[in-house]
Amino acid sequence: MARIGAAVLLLAAVVLAVAVPGVGTWIAAAVLAGLASALGGLVTRGADRVLARGRDAIVASTPVAPIVVEATEPYGRNKHVGPIPAGREEQRNSPGWVTEGVATSVYLTIEATVERAVILTKLDVRVESQSPRPPDNLEDPPDSGLYPAPMAREEVRTFGVDLGEARPTPRPYEGVPSFPYTVSHLDPERFRVHAIMDRPGDITWRVEIHWRCNGQSGVVVADDEGRPFRFVRILPTR
Repeated sequence: MARIGAAVLLLAAVVLAVAVPGVGTWIAAAVLAGLASALGGLVTRGADRVLARGRDAIVASTPVAPIVVEATEPYGRNKHVGPIPAGREEQRNSPGWVTEGVATSVYLTIEATVERAVILTKLDVRVESQSPRPPDNLEDPPDSGLYPAPMAREEVRTFGVDLGEARPTPRPYEGVPSFPYTVSHLDPERFRVHAIMDRPGDITWRVEIHWRCNGQSGVVVADDEGRPFRFVRILPTR
């Protein structure tokens, strides 16, 4: 309504200046034009304030995560769907790599990026896609003669999950404490998510780490450098 009022005042100023000659008329027209400009400015400033409040609300609703998560799947990417690229760089970055077998493990190293302690409230597994039919064009990569070095023996909290469940839920191994955990920038935690699938299929999935700190909470998603982990189990051979 205010914007319409400003337009009406401006139009009245123009009509008055054109239709009625004289200095007084021009003064009246200038006054009307000034009122229109002021009213329009109020509308603009009001809109700017509303947009600023909306922007602040959005920023406040998505707090910056106070943790950093490094995810690795050391025994993954052992087969390729379709022809393997010839170039080394294309091979390394190909989205066709998958983990094939009956189980796989994803290791998570979680560290706080703030001075205060951060509470980890739970781990979730989010299935992105699933098919009961595994790919029929899996290829084995050429043997390079290079094998991953054994991982250092560190304290790892192992949680098992069955990706074939309707809602896969990580559960602690025997002797492993349940959530919550606490991490700081001097005291990180290391988790192992050991995933199995008891029937043939093709599943893509990610891990979600829920956190709480200083009255705020959120979720950090761990995956394969922006892509979901992909796990395939083929039909057993007889």
